[in-house]
Amino acid sequence: MEDVDVVIIGAGSAGLSAAKTLRAAGFSFKLLEAMNRIGGRAWTSDQHFGVPFDIGCAWLHAADRNPYFPEAKAAAWTLHHHDMNVDHLYYRERKASEAEEAAMKVADARLFELVAAHQVRESDDDRLSALLAKGHAPRAAATFAGPMDFGADEDEISIRDFQAAADLDPNYFTREGFGTLVARFGADVPVELSTPVRKIVWDGPGVACVTDRGTIRAKAVIVTASPAVLAFEEIAFSPALPMRISPPSSTCRWAC
Repeated sequence: MEDVDVVIIGAGSAGLSAAKTLRAAGFSFKLLEAMNRIGGRAWTSDQHFGVPFDIGCAWLHAADRNPYFPEAKAAAWTLHHHDMNVDHLYYRERKASEAEEAAMKVADARLFELVAAHQVRESDDDRLSALLAKGHAPRAAATFAGPMDFGADEDEISIRDFQAAADLDPNYFTREGFGTLVARFGADVPVELSTPVRKIVWDGPGVACVTDRGTIRAKAVIVTASPAVLAFEEIAFSPALPMRISPPSSTCRWAC
């Protein structure tokens, strides 16, 4: 594989955007993607239900500042505004009563009151679970604030991170699919699919990215692989990464 200015790892939104930025600036690059498609966690399938279905991320959050919103409008996507209210609530196979829905909303409101008022000190427990215990219906609140909103359990979520989360309104769904929109955005970007990076050698000068198809060298690497890929050490680094990277090295850039 020929050497380039920059290697980009991961063809999700961040990787595709990095490639377009580098191309506009006149840099040579290689965008390497482990899967056989682009889009990362944005994936729309019409094979499961006969209609477009977002298996991955589906929301066009914060449409007033989301760069994909004008993309969707330009593509004449069918957009549905959602006010973040709960449309339907079930307990197993039973539809919740009006009283149960009201209790859930009280619990949700109480959680946000606790989060807004909480001041985290260095000696405090920074896990969201520490606040849930002080609210109402902690089990229901843990489900909404944890797996549904963050894809993690309540004892894995930082209160500081929760407080720093931006206001996500206005929100939209698309009939055609968010994954299809991301694929449309990246359709003009050259990508080496089915090319997982196994190792990054960054002891300089430059970097070397070892793949199943050979090794490619570059002046820098932009890693946009998901945190899960890095957490499970699916990409090896030589030398090993320090526990904290601040500021980033001259040859490595990290993006999530």
